[in-house]
Amino acid sequence: MKGAKKSQLNSFKLEEALKRLEQIVEKLESGEVEIDQALGFYQEGMELLGQAKAALNEVNFKIKKLTLTGQGEFKTEAMKLEEGPNDQE
Repeated sequence: MKGAKKSQLNSFKLEEALKRLEQIVEKLESGEVEIDQALGFYQEGMELLGQAKAALNEVNFKIKKLTLTGQGEFKTEAMKLEEGPNDQE
């Protein structure tokens, strides 16, 4: 089962997922969908969100944050997924 999940992550395209999520949000916000259709869109969106999060977690270890130490030297450390490049600790 792990091999199948890894294969899905390898074929996962984050940009495509984000575009699809935007489409889903627009449809849900329009108020023009029936409740059963809205539930289907919600489920699809949650699945896409889970796949995106898994893909980001998979590459998270590759992302490094450059910080200045008290001695004026730079060091790298893993960036937490919740942090952005401009966040301060």
